[in-house]
Amino acid sequence: MFFKAKKSRLFKRFLKAEEGAVMIVAAFGLVAFLSIISLVTDMGLKYHQKSKLQSAMDAAALAAVRYMPDEAKAREAALEYVEKNGFSTESVVVEFPTNEIVRVSDSREGKTIFASLFDVNSVQINAKAAAKYVNKNMAVDFDYLMFHGDNSSFTLNGHYNIGGSVFGNGNVYADGGSGSKITGAVISSQNADYNQYSVTVNRTQSNASSQKMPDFDETIMSVVPIADEDMFTKTYSHISKSGLYTNRYSSDKTLNSVITINGSTYCGGNLATGWSSELLTIYGDLYVEGDFSPQCPVYVTGNVYCGGNLTTGWDKNLRVGKNLYVEGDTSFQGSTIIYGDYFYTGGSLTRGSTYSLQCDCETYVGKEMTLSGPAKFNGSVYCNGNFVKQGSTTLNVNGNIYAYETLDLQSGGTVINGDIFVWGESADLAEPVTEICAPLTLNGDIYNNKGELRLSGQGAYLIKGVLYSGGSITTNQGPSGITLSGCIIAEDDIYIGGSTHTYNETGGTLSIYSRKGDITLCSQQGGFDAWGMIYAPKGNVALSSGDFDIHGSIIGNTITCNPGGLNMSYNDRALPYSKSVKTAVLIE
Repeated sequence: MFFKAKKSRLFKRFLKAEEGAVMIVAAFGLVAFLSIISLVTDMGLKYHQKSKLQSAMDAAALAAVRYMPDEAKAREAALEYVEKNGFSTESVVVEFPTNEIVRVSDSREGKTIFASLFDVNSVQINAKAAAKYVNKNMAVDFDYLMFHGDNSSFTLNGHYNIGGSVFGNGNVYADGGSGSKITGAVISSQNADYNQYSVTVNRTQSNASSQKMPDFDETIMSVVPIADEDMFTKTYSHISKSGLYTNRYSSDKTLNSVITINGSTYCGGNLATGWSSELLTIYGDLYVEGDFSPQCPVYVTGNVYCGGNLTTGWDKNLRVGKNLYVEGDTSFQGSTIIYGDYFYTGGSLTRGSTYSLQCDCETYVGKEMTLSGPAKFNGSVYCNGNFVKQGSTTLNVNGNIYAYETLDLQSGGTVINGDIFVWGESADLAEPVTEICAPLTLNGDIYNNKGELRLSGQGAYLIKGVLYSGGSITTNQGPSGITLSGCIIAEDDIYIGGSTHTYNETGGTLSIYSRKGDITLCSQQGGFDAWGMIYAPKGNVALSSGDFDIHGSIIGNTITCNPGGLNMSYNDRALPYSKSVKTAVLIE
């Protein structure tokens, strides 16, 4: 008992002796703890301050590079954006390593909080950024050759060889004819399976993560031509009376046996000529207040103004050395050549068959335009009504075509080195607003504001551009086929049908995009070849009754696949909407 009491007293004396040591250890621990807190806090503060300064340098460099190679303006912009981000500019350095690069840097002291307890009141913060303009590629890179966005079941039928992967948000089942192959994976957010007796699949993956429909709208629509209603109206200078006419007729006049008139001529009424095969030449301008009805060949070296209607006789030629301005209707029944800057008719224009019309200038027609004979326009054509090319006549336009109502190009070769714009203001949407039956070579785009854009007929089409319709697009082509390098884009349905469709120009691509509707590919003979993308994010993509060779992806809310034969691989060509654009980017 005595031993236990003694042991207890010794233990208490030991604890009392250790109290000072514990306090010392606790003090050192507190110092270490505060040091860690100060280190962590001030490191975080330093990171925050550096991040803000770095953001200011980035913004300054990107703003400044827009003004290169003007270094003075670039420097001014850089300092302005440093201030906009809440920093002073005294220590900011703006440098120009080359005439394309701007570098902005700053070094300043940052404040501390806890570290000041240890006599560390500031830290050094450095930030820099350099920017330049580069050509940035907007190409769409997509992982799957087929993408079925809806959660409904998706079955692949027909004969196919798909050189990549297939994805569906619903059940995916690869059925098909004997020898069908998928060299990638069949992937489903639900169940993925395949017919092992007829289809070869590299692998399947069920219960994958669901995926949203990719949104390529802005990228693809960047290539659609921009149009507005004002584009279809042009203003031309009215040819006014000069008061310096050598020859003046106060009322109606008929020129019978006159062969040459020297000097400008004015007629206060209607002007006509007797029937003759002799050439009437007027050296100067011709101003007619009423109708002008020549029944003989006429050559006017200057401007011609007609306040009424202009009608040339059958097989009688007309040449105008400068501008032609007609207030009423114009009817050419013989060969016609118009030089100058413009040809204006406020009414309708009729071009008779057989004989040619050549306008080496812009042409404006206030109402209907009907071409029954060959025509060549070395300038843009504006038609405020329906534009109709009849029969087997040829049409050549070195410029754009603007049709305010409808465009109807019937049989006969057509070559357009420019764009086609059709507004369809009061058109009957039950019929095509733009219909092209003629063989067509188009080095430009087609913009169809509303209604159907239809390509039909037996001739060959070679189109290097974009086909856009605010309604639907239909091709129902004959055996010569369509060769297109560009895009087919419609707000509503797209139907590609007919006998032969080839979209395989060397180096060219084709993308088909329906913003709100379905896409149907139905080529009964020949084949459908495309490098590009088939994209219907809100509709169905259907492949049927034809052979298809598609280098690129098919992306649809749903897909119906039952082709006669389908070969798919990844696209290795630059898409039309993957054009490079100059963009300011940070390089440091």
